[in-house]
Amino acid sequence: MTEADAPLWTHTVRFDEAFRGLDLTLTADAARRTLIAENFGMIDLHDLTAKVTTKGRKLPGSDEVIVDVDLSGEVTQECGVTLEPFRHPIAACIDVVVVAQARKSKTNEEETELSVEDLDVPDVAVNGQIDVGQYVIEALGEAYDPFARKPGAVFAEPDQPKEPSPFAVLSRLKGDDA
Repeated sequence: MTEADAPLWTHTVRFDEAFRGLDLTLTADAARRTLIAENFGMIDLHDLTAKVTTKGRKLPGSDEVIVDVDLSGEVTQECGVTLEPFRHPIAACIDVVVVAQARKSKTNEEETELSVEDLDVPDVAVNGQIDVGQYVIEALGEAYDPFARKPGAVFAEPDQPKEPSPFAVLSRLKGDDA
């Protein structure tokens, strides 16, 4: 894995601990905020804190963990209209389902009807670990608008030069200006 492929934030927890329930507060230090800001194209990321809670749920044939991330922070970025830097808060809440092992898919070759459960495939724990840091970055991706507008910024169409009327053009061609 190259440095460019490295995750922006890694914080792993064991699946069994997460299943029993965790209550974590993760705060990005200055180096991590700088790295994240560069990757997201922000001018500065002043603060980034995530409250992460987990709870387990037993299902027939598998255990799953629900990871809730409540993210808040403050960012400086360019206004999508004026291009002036401005500082503003960001926030997002996401929840993710993680299973201990991949669920078996239906291998019936006949036509089957998809259910909502089939469309929302849960994440799978890797080596008995859940990386909650990646979910913090996912929440940040939901919170951050790369084209946010500075309060009060309004896009105004540039003035277009008026096209002369066809009659004015004809009169100039005929020499009727005089």
